[in-house]
Amino acid sequence: MKLNQWLNARLFDERFLLRLNKKFIGGRPFPHIVLRDFLIDEKAFELLKEVKKERFIEKESDLFQFKQTDDLFFSKNKLVKEFNETCLSWEFFELIGKISNSKFKGTLDMAATLYEGTDFLLCHDDELEGRKIAYVLYLSDDFRDADGGSFVIYNSANGLPTMVAKRIPPVFNSLLLFEVSEKSFHEVEENLSEKKRYAIGGWLH
Repeated sequence: MKLNQWLNARLFDERFLLRLNKKFIGGRPFPHIVLRDFLIDEKAFELLKEVKKERFIEKESDLFQFKQTDDLFFSKNKLVKEFNETCLSWEFFELIGKISNSKFKGTLDMAATLYEGTDFLLCHDDELEGRKIAYVLYLSDDFRDADGGSFVIYNSANGLPTMVAKRIPPVFNSLLLFEVSEKSFHEVEENLSEKKRYAIGGWLH
């Protein structure tokens, strides 16, 4: 599947990509950006419908509590597989590279997550050898501040997180990108509602 069968048409405008690049680089306290209406609306709704059919496995430790699929590369679902293959294309890597000033080896991790009531992910930096850009595609609708589930970005000092810098709500069909580094501290706030917070995310290497 070609990118233009999945992605919003404006993402193929070079001038628009230059503006996104400036916004990404200017992100504080570390480079990041949120792209609203990332997918064609119809594709976003279809993808959510099919992702819900995946097998979600409970993940729990002192750091987190949520549900996650295996890597979607191994999905048997036709549409989910098509989306994964589209994101594994060099076209996709080049697009994200233009936004983030990154060059990739062509490796991508991708899994779907589900945060239900009381699920959370505590502060960490995501730094692991090979990870360059982290991404999260939000597929949940109607989350409000009181519901929790926001992506929280932290300031840092001396290699440790300090104060909250920004809260990013999980708006449907928005893509969050951020540069993985020793200061990319972030967390997912506890889901305080009965709503289901679906997303697809991972890292580009």
